Amino acid sequence: MRLLKLRAYLKAAHFGPTMLITAISFVLGTQLWWEGPAYVIAFTVFLGQLIIGWSNDLYDYQDDLKHNRTNKPLVAGAISATQLRKTTFIFIPIAVIANLIGPLGIKGGSVYLLGVGCGIAYNFYFKFSPLSPLPYAIACAALPGSIFYAVNRTPPLWVLAGGSMLGVAFHFLNVLKDIKQDKESNIGGLPQRLGKRASTVIALVLVIATGMLFLNSPVSRDLSSIEFNYNSSFIVGGERPANVNMPSDYSKKTPTALLIDLHGYSGNSQSQLRFSQLAAATQKRGVIYAAPDGLPDSQGNQFWNASKACCNFNNNPVDDVAYIQSLIDEISSKVSVDPKRIYLFGHSNGHFMTYKFACSRPESVAAIAGLAGAMDSDAATCAPSKEVNVLHIHGTSDATILFEGGSLFGNLYTSAATSVKRWAQIDRCLMSPQVGEAFDLISTLDGAETIPTIYTCPRTTVELWSINGGAHSPDVDVSSALKIVDWFLAHPKK
Repeated sequence: MRLLKLRAYLKAAHFGPTMLITAISFVLGTQLWWEGPAYVIAFTVFLGQLIIGWSNDLYDYQDDLKHNRTNKPLVAGAISATQLRKTTFIFIPIAVIANLIGPLGIKGGSVYLLGVGCGIAYNFYFKFSPLSPLPYAIACAALPGSIFYAVNRTPPLWVLAGGSMLGVAFHFLNVLKDIKQDKESNIGGLPQRLGKRASTVIALVLVIATGMLFLNSPVSRDLSSIEFNYNSSFIVGGERPANVNMPSDYSKKTPTALLIDLHGYSGNSQSQLRFSQLAAATQKRGVIYAAPDGLPDSQGNQFWNASKACCNFNNNPVDDVAYIQSLIDEISSKVSVDPKRIYLFGHSNGHFMTYKFACSRPESVAAIAGLAGAMDSDAATCAPSKEVNVLHIHGTSDATILFEGGSLFGNLYTSAATSVKRWAQIDRCLMSPQVGEAFDLISTLDGAETIPTIYTCPRTTVELWSINGGAHSPDVDVSSALKIVDWFLAHPKK
């Protein structure tokens, strides 16, 4: 009996279209994220589609009775209107909250919920209007748009246009079977007004146009922007799992570079993926990408045990150097990693952690880079036995980890200049650095705001990129991330 009820609820939600939209969201999720978040995204999208389908059946109940549509669960008596109404009202807040706190976040979740709102608005208003295609166009553009916005990317125009055209085509095709009965019920959407033949032609034209859009310019040149190859990943780390993304052109016959991306204090692997944009950049450059999670402290904030200054405020004895080394070892045991091209990047507390790792395990990494971090002021805490390429990126207006150096709870940390100077001494570099030509690293800051200071060393390079006016968490985009990945790839272990 319960199984029959469940089947009735799913059928009332228009199960076919609902699962199609859910499947599309999962595919897009795997392209822009990876399988883990994609499953959650698909589930939250599924919840929204349930609301649209159920509200449609509730609104159409009397009309379905009039036309004896016994294929509808309400008309067939499989569930009652009262039961479906109660279930809908229970699921509405669940769907809203799940989309806003899930991987889509506030921005992406709001965009998707706009699409859900359009679906509900169609049920109650637009199906009677010549503007009936409008909510379909908006809703079907909002679905891919929400996933792009969730990873802080602007969806390409062709993605929005393709979604809108497919949505409108689906609208015309969906009403064909009921056009005659809809007219009897005074449902006057655009397809009903144009008639069956014209609606069929319009739907086919839109489907063909969408196909041409995806097969021709600009899509043929822009497919790489959607990262359609995030579907190869696996989990490492045991009790502290981390997801590993493989590049689309990976071959076990070719040793491949590996980049491990470390989040800041109170962040996590997902927030770091969205912030750093390195997942997208590594996919473009054919680099293996992993973003692990630090352990939570007593306040529930995830951290790395990186230094006295930042950010093990509870003195947790965790050995994060050993943990990161274990990730490198496990990934290398599963896929073909180039030992001369293993890199570590971090933001804030994660940047502190890159220094800690290079101090402790210099033989394991070719280069480290980070944004808005530092080292302990005590030079004795770092005495590596081998050289490591180092890139330190820091905003001059960073109010959290000061560019000029400072302290956290009485524990001193180095300035950006001191950090790179210390590594220049470690790597036996010439102590007269060269100031390079300014370049544009952060697109939201005017002009060429980033100034490189470069130490020349016998076997490595040590650099400071000073972002003039840059904050603690500047607006990094894929272009910024590509510059960082390209710097990594230009500095293998010698």
